[in-house]
Amino acid sequence: MQPKLCMRTAAVFAVSVLTMGADSAPGPVLPLTEVEAGLKGEGWSVFAGSEPEPFDVEVLGVWHNVGPDTSYILTRLSGHGLEETGVIAGMSGSPVYVEDRLMGAVAFSWALSQGAVAGVTPIEAMRRMANSQAEGQGGPAGPSSTLPDLFERVDARARLASELGALVRLPEGQSSGLLWSSSGLGVGTRDLLAEAVGPVVSAGQATALGEDLQPGDAVAAVLIDGDLRLAATGTVTDRYGDSILAFGHPFLSMGDIAVPMATAEIVTVVPSLINSFKVGNIGRTIGRFDRDRPSGVRGTLGALAPTLPVTIEINGGRTRHFSVRIARVAPIAGPLVATTLLGALDATTGAGGERELELVAEILLDGRPPLLVRQVFDGPAAAVEAAVHMLSLVGYLENNVLADVDVSGIDIRVDQTPGRRTTRILAAHPSRRVVRAGSSVTLNVELDPYRGESRRHRMEIDLPRDLRPGRYVLLIGDGTSIDAARLELEQFSPVRISQALGFLGGLHSRSELAVLGVAPDRGLNVDGAAMPRLPGSIREIWDAGDRTSVTALGTAIRQEEVEELGVPLTGLVRIDLEVERGEG
Repeated sequence: MQPKLCMRTAAVFAVSVLTMGADSAPGPVLPLTEVEAGLKGEGWSVFAGSEPEPFDVEVLGVWHNVGPDTSYILTRLSGHGLEETGVIAGMSGSPVYVEDRLMGAVAFSWALSQGAVAGVTPIEAMRRMANSQAEGQGGPAGPSSTLPDLFERVDARARLASELGALVRLPEGQSSGLLWSSSGLGVGTRDLLAEAVGPVVSAGQATALGEDLQPGDAVAAVLIDGDLRLAATGTVTDRYGDSILAFGHPFLSMGDIAVPMATAEIVTVVPSLINSFKVGNIGRTIGRFDRDRPSGVRGTLGALAPTLPVTIEINGGRTRHFSVRIARVAPIAGPLVATTLLGALDATTGAGGERELELVAEILLDGRPPLLVRQVFDGPAAAVEAAVHMLSLVGYLENNVLADVDVSGIDIRVDQTPGRRTTRILAAHPSRRVVRAGSSVTLNVELDPYRGESRRHRMEIDLPRDLRPGRYVLLIGDGTSIDAARLELEQFSPVRISQALGFLGGLHSRSELAVLGVAPDRGLNVDGAAMPRLPGSIREIWDAGDRTSVTALGTAIRQEEVEELGVPLTGLVRIDLEVERGEG
């Protein structure tokens, strides 16, 4: 064992010399051109506590050109029971040395494989990554970046799991070797996370760790921090100056990022037939991960990562408060806020069961008025539906293509009521169908409460005085269905962020009974704004011009009436009226 200890001592000594100056050259490497089957060396990782320990590595061969400019070293690991456990979640980034030269980082294995065969990312690729040009956050904004998604009828749980899946992007069948861990989140939320990223284990809070990192040390990327926590733990591969390299594979595949970097310790290793894993504690934030590329991640000690503060108050039975900070990574901000809200609900009363939730959220925007939204959810999936609603709102703000919107904080309050009160809108009957402009009409709306007696709700509306003779349509529905109808009828597609924020701020709750009055008309949507009832000559001029920001409209929304009913509503019905000449 003495030669192995000498290798580790030499590596740490090299690092200690290098850290004297940020511009010092990194230590010696074993280039890929010199790697061949049969070479033997050692890797370093933490198996218990905070001190790295060695394990044996044998090179099986080089997996050349798996992707563009991408090759891996295939190895067999042994020692510390790896022959039985296989590669352990949390070993990603474990440095591998051959004769005191750094060869690369343990990066991945294969699910359900026998033995500990691991792919090793060459250290040359990782160092090139560290010194490459900045790219900015990459990755698609995803489906959470459009307004219609606020009204999309989908399985909320499946959508959240799908968007959380962006946290793991590896070829099918490969296991990354990262350890996903959480604290404070309930079982239901952890189960949903596991569907997206793989096993998620509970993590404790480390209290006695230092504020330094060396090759072989455990290190965590913290996505949610505070009363609730979500982090991915791997291993430090290399260090020079205040820079560290880790993981040996992409974390979020998003180019240049800003994610808090924390120390970590390992309590023990849990063997598993599917995927063995470490159980650990997360320490203090001591820097930030700032680069995320296919060959690994780069972190900077002492640097701060901006975070998004989120507070949540859950009322009902008992009141609980949660305060967290979320990593500012725009493409996944929505899923992280959703996970936080679902985790808070889950930790308070469990995320399942029949209940009604009234959500009020104030989204603080730098340099702009805050965005205040209110919505009601009902039934066994109420918690995950509320979470996905926040996902859509935050996802749109962070990923919209109109302007950079700086979300500076989010305050959420949720009031819970046991049971279910969803009330269906079955039909609506007007007091008369032939009307005159400016007259009043009584609507009798048939409501069917959940497990209750059907009833009628009476609603009086005054028709616009300037209605033209002809057909006039009334759409009666819950607030959300009416918002979706407005979006469709006006072909609303904002071209300025102020228009989008105005639309979001005007969203109705499902507990509101709303009526839209719609008349046939020749209008236009110009630059995101509806222009109904245009004279024919004006319409012809627009039709003949540049149509890139112009959409023809065949209808015009002439009125909107809203009443708060205090229970969740669902449904949309239509009434056709005939406007005759004369004023009522």
